Amino acid sequence: MNHQTLKINILPFEHEKKPATFSFFKVQHPGFISLSLHEAPIGLKDQLNGDSHQIENLYTDFVTTLDADFQIEVNLAKSTKFAKHYYTHLIRQYLKDKVDLVSPNFIKDVDAWIHEPDLSTDFYKAYRVYGLRVQIARITDSPELLIYYQGISKVLNKSIIDLDEISEDIYTKAIYKNEIMQYDNLSNEAKYNKQEVYPIVNKDLELNFDLSDSTSPFRNIYQEILPLLSNFVTAYLSTDEFKELINLSSTDFLQADDNLIFHTRSESNYIQLGLGDKVKVFTPKENLKKYGPYKLPEKTNVKFLIIYHENDREYANKLVAIMNKRYRLPNDRFINDKFGTSLYEFIRIKFNLDKEHSIPFNDEMNPHTAIHEFIDNNDFDTENFQYLAYYISPFNKDESDDEKKKIYYKVKETLLKHHITSQVIFREHILDKKFKSLYYVNIAAATLAKVGGIPWRLDSEVKNELIIGVGAFKHEDIGTQYIGSAFCFSNNGEFQEFSCTSKSNPRLLAAKIKVYIKEYVDKNKNIERLVIHFYKEMSKKEIAPIKRILFDLGYPNLPIFIININKTFSGDYLAFDTSSVGLIPYSGTILQIGRNQYLLFNNTRYTNAETESVESYHRPIKLNFQCTKRELLYDKKIIKDMIDQIYQFSRMYWKSVKQQKLPVTVKYPELVAKMYPYFESEEILDFEKTNMWFL
Repeated sequence: MNHQTLKINILPFEHEKKPATFSFFKVQHPGFISLSLHEAPIGLKDQLNGDSHQIENLYTDFVTTLDADFQIEVNLAKSTKFAKHYYTHLIRQYLKDKVDLVSPNFIKDVDAWIHEPDLSTDFYKAYRVYGLRVQIARITDSPELLIYYQGISKVLNKSIIDLDEISEDIYTKAIYKNEIMQYDNLSNEAKYNKQEVYPIVNKDLELNFDLSDSTSPFRNIYQEILPLLSNFVTAYLSTDEFKELINLSSTDFLQADDNLIFHTRSESNYIQLGLGDKVKVFTPKENLKKYGPYKLPEKTNVKFLIIYHENDREYANKLVAIMNKRYRLPNDRFINDKFGTSLYEFIRIKFNLDKEHSIPFNDEMNPHTAIHEFIDNNDFDTENFQYLAYYISPFNKDESDDEKKKIYYKVKETLLKHHITSQVIFREHILDKKFKSLYYVNIAAATLAKVGGIPWRLDSEVKNELIIGVGAFKHEDIGTQYIGSAFCFSNNGEFQEFSCTSKSNPRLLAAKIKVYIKEYVDKNKNIERLVIHFYKEMSKKEIAPIKRILFDLGYPNLPIFIININKTFSGDYLAFDTSSVGLIPYSGTILQIGRNQYLLFNNTRYTNAETESVESYHRPIKLNFQCTKRELLYDKKIIKDMIDQIYQFSRMYWKSVKQQKLPVTVKYPELVAKMYPYFESEEILDFEKTNMWFL
């Protein structure tokens, strides 16, 4: 691994050296902070005179008051939970007259809003929002101030009263007299003065007024964020006034110690391609066509169908021409397209179009009925052939109309029930200039995976290890969360089964886990550990049935590792390689940011960022480790191996040839859980469990 200098967006500071005296009350007063007893200063419980079981919270404004119920001198270096609240209070009070708006966010960090006139319009005011969090000895031996950038927030210049065309249930947050409030929890004063209540733009308002972010998702966010954070520190935290409150050790961001930095194996950057001699490459994007896929399906007799609306016949003909590397002349004669690529050249499977079984339909809002009737009335030889249908959709996948959106899922489910997998293609993309350069190779890779082939594989030694991936998706329309799961017997990315259930029925997931653990241990007697990639931190209640399963199978002492993999990028912790102009750390960099918590940088900077093109500037993903044998969490080799495994699984995403930030052990189950609620049948058939239909 090449050298890099990592700086974390943290400013260490020193505790106040002299003890300070604070007052506490049993009853809440306006402007006071609520503290649970375990957050109260050391020694305060001694003053409760046996009443601690009757008191759940104490309240303070961090000053000394004569009529207080309790008063105590506090050593902040020892009462660290209280110190965190105290330092946060100091920072919040300091910023109130320095920035435009100050508010606690949902994790009770301090949000500082700074108005940006150059980014504002007559319709809204734009603010840059920064987060500040106090943490005690998480990375260093001292208190730390984490400073992070949250992006641009917009506040409409029209008040709630002036927006009479907008339903009030759309609003989530608003501003009244420079105070940010939850709209469903407005103060009484704000409720009586809605002409002075201005809504903060959320997703619904963004769509309603077409205020979506137009910045490129492929920009280098590291080069964008570091100057913003540095400027914020210079403008607001490098002052003598602030240093009197918070004794910063330095106004330069913390350089990470070498003992906090790890790296995945260099081999983990590579994938294997090629049906014959295997070739190691960084990316399949340009190489899939050159070397061919890793493995063809067992059943290579694949027939392709085209499903299209009668008015979209020209789109269907164009797609067939592209797949066969043909070009249509003005006189309707076809010639070889010397600038094109056939489907065969991508995945080594000939585009064998079954014209007789291709399906035109008339009702664009109800294609699944026509599909169902056609398949029922025609013979499909699913014993000897695999069928894959390209459904040319009149509607984009991002369609906002719910009824049009549901058509996509109804078509998929109808075909699956007849043992036919499908690939949906938005009709307008077929004529798009970017189809051949952007969409086509992704469609080809997904096509191969759906018919049972392996587009590419990891360049790593296959380990006999059971890995369970669990992802989730909350269906907003019905307010139910669905849990998707994937079971894998090795680290080569080949999955055995996909499943899905609603969160309200977790026993089904436990039952599935039992079946696969039993199947695995029957084949592999020397199992060393069970690894679960989970979409959130696993509770004791969720771990308990899995432990019971292992006990029943005769493995009561088998360690269970649960790795919580946040599906959203790390919005708070970030690190910058200041030895590089691009600032992005090397892909595969691992940074420890707390006890059992790590950042994994997953991008396309494999060598020197100044001499190679970096395609993806993903922020890192955050990993939290749990284990039923806690002592194993301190074995850095074990932790590094499992993070390396996560990194490798992020390269097995066959829906796109681009590097992904999340491993497929979490991403694939999430895709299943996202589609499952739209299916009419609650039962997943065997064909659906083993097919990659969700890509």
